[in-house]
Amino acid sequence: MRRLPSLCALIAGLATLSGASALNAADGEAALLIRGARVFDGTGAPAVTADVLVRGDRILAVGPALKAPRGSRIVDAHGETLLPGLHDLHTHLRSPGYNAPEDLGKAYAGYLVRGITTVNDYSVSAEMLQPIRAMIRQPGGIWAPHLNLAIRTGVPGGHGTEYGWGDFFTMKASTPRAAHGVMARALPYRPDEIKVFTDGWRYGRGGDLNSMNEETLAAIVSDAHKAGIPVVTHTVTLDGARIAAAAGVDSVVHGVGDAPVDADLIARMKARGTAYVSTMVVYEPQQTRVFTPAEWASLSPGEQAHENDRRAEAEHEEAGEDGAGAVAAYDARRWAMLQGNLKAMHAAGIPIGIGTDSGIGGVYHGPAAIREMVLYTRLGFTPAEVLVAATSTSAAIMGQARDHGTIAPGMRADLVLVDGRPDETIEDIWKVARVWVSGREAPLGKLRGELASPAMTPLPSVRMAGPIWTGTRADGRTDLDTLPVDATDSGADHSHITFVHPETGPAGERPVFMAAQFGAAPRPFAELVLPLTRGAIDLADASGFTGIAFTVKGAGDYRLRLESYGLDAGHWFAAPFSAHEAAAEVRLPFSAFAGAPGADGQAPRLDPGALRALRFQLSGTPGGTAWLELGQVRFYRGS
Repeated sequence: MRRLPSLCALIAGLATLSGASALNAADGEAALLIRGARVFDGTGAPAVTADVLVRGDRILAVGPALKAPRGSRIVDAHGETLLPGLHDLHTHLRSPGYNAPEDLGKAYAGYLVRGITTVNDYSVSAEMLQPIRAMIRQPGGIWAPHLNLAIRTGVPGGHGTEYGWGDFFTMKASTPRAAHGVMARALPYRPDEIKVFTDGWRYGRGGDLNSMNEETLAAIVSDAHKAGIPVVTHTVTLDGARIAAAAGVDSVVHGVGDAPVDADLIARMKARGTAYVSTMVVYEPQQTRVFTPAEWASLSPGEQAHENDRRAEAEHEEAGEDGAGAVAAYDARRWAMLQGNLKAMHAAGIPIGIGTDSGIGGVYHGPAAIREMVLYTRLGFTPAEVLVAATSTSAAIMGQARDHGTIAPGMRADLVLVDGRPDETIEDIWKVARVWVSGREAPLGKLRGELASPAMTPLPSVRMAGPIWTGTRADGRTDLDTLPVDATDSGADHSHITFVHPETGPAGERPVFMAAQFGAAPRPFAELVLPLTRGAIDLADASGFTGIAFTVKGAGDYRLRLESYGLDAGHWFAAPFSAHEAAAEVRLPFSAFAGAPGADGQAPRLDPGALRALRFQLSGTPGGTAWLELGQVRFYRGS
């Protein structure tokens, strides 16, 4: 937000360019002229009728009666409103928001068809950043909004560490020295932002988790800002927000839900330029949630089915005597507190962006951002103020206001054409007619068809060669250039696993020794995960092989799970194996892997062409230990 004055100066300077001079600066690429739209430019100024000229990924000119260069594509936008692309500053794109497998292509499409052209994704780890960026690169890639991909950090025993996704997924620090070490690991991946889980309050409905102190958070902020990267925090309490503002974060996310915001917090936020992203829709009690016809029509078939099931379950609970379908008292208190605090932040002039926490159950990719905007108008925002929050303010929160968020010469051509006047009637924002991302028009009809289809989005695929992990790389990576990581059962009291390389063999190979300390879950486990492609994003095609072979030493029974595209974790295929003190090779043909039955009672068939990772699982009793030594791992052919 510190960049807003320079943004205004930039726009003022660029606006002095004539359409002719802008064209002279362009090359021979075909131009796009959007003719006669009501242009709401995202600055808060009233909409005016104007033409917008685009070439490549940039806006060249804005004004009346612009001349169309030879060969231009012309869009007649009379009677429609042209907006800068909208933002959602808090999403989890790898989670669909209902019971379905991860499908990034559908998540991306959900935003584009709603006019949302920039999205922050907090569901990725560092190794996933490069393959996702490659997967969506245009032309030819999967259609997606611009993605601000975050690396997640937190505190040991804090929120973000309790879901069993492993130490690498949420990097952890509890001291400034540890924070600098975490940032030294994270920054070489070139994240677009750093998300820090600083606040361990669990909303009054369970044991609180650990919170991060100001000194550790300030060290993360310092290193990130030196690299030009913004920092946002998961912050849900008044005390946590004070710490976040004092540490200099760019925005606190989720909203203060335990107490009314006060003059001290507001003063700290103004002094450090800290913004507020409240993610109201994730806290709105779903038992009382009502959809307008336009919003309901915007949901995909899977989302509508989930809502119908939820309604039926709520009606059944309300018919009982336990009152299970009612809004819990702590949820009602928090909801009232969040609404009051958003109003107070708005009245105080704190910069407010749009975010949703989409991917959480019942918070859907795309529609949730529009619902968030409509909710703001019920809390005192004018439609124009909401659009500013969703465009220029959200871009400024991310330190990107020089590049996009407004309609002006030199800005990135992220544009949304709407059938109506959403700056006057916010519900018109559902009527998206056309969308451009960096000057390329998104194929909305095709994307809507993909959202309606039960088929998974095709992803890039890498044909496997055979060796997976020979242990010969000194950097600890696999032969596939992937980074082994850990995973465990979920919970604040989850299991832990450590990997070491105890010795080097005669051929330079280094087996890995795993030692697991089991947590308190009834059926605890810990896993070594070997991604088959970088970050386990692209698919691994092992269809030319018979199965998986590996050398092991151990003391008991284990499982190998195959992480597969198109299946959620509960339905991944698995096969048992045993290991003893003498090293021996184990061969598991693909036919040995069984999957969990689906709703129809039928177990799916394993597709060796859609693998993502191998998960070697150790299990035992709560509080117990287990070990396994793993040697060479490879795909094999034949018997």
